[in-house]
Amino acid sequence: MPVLSPEVIPTTDVDAMALRVFLKAVELLGGPRKLVEYRHLTWLPSLMEAAYVVVLTHEAAKTEEEIAAFLGLTRATVRNIRRADPEEVKAKLGQGLERTRTLRSHIAGALAQWAYREIKAGPDR
Repeated sequence: MPVLSPEVIPTTDVDAMALRVFLKAVELLGGPRKLVEYRHLTWLPSLMEAAYVVVLTHEAAKTEEEIAAFLGLTRATVRNIRRADPEEVKAKLGQGLERTRTLRSHIAGALAQWAYREIKAGPDR
């Protein structure tokens, strides 16, 4: 029986998983129409970056430094995304997207973490 080298062992497709997390986060926000209604289209690039940070952290076991270098972000931004509190964002979203400026958490990071947890919890609910 042949022995597989580490290069042959399949790894997670980071791009596909990051896209899945991104789309799930948009769904959790209420879909693309809600983003348009509340004029939060500027969140999308940050949300995509946050999706990559979450996936690279959990699926590829990358360090803060590695993620920052890969995405062209500062280590502080990566750290803020990783520490973001999904529960705080969930509570604020119940009040409406227009009032999210008072959050102490990285919004996109919290959304990406929430989406990642939902995906990992089982079939897309």
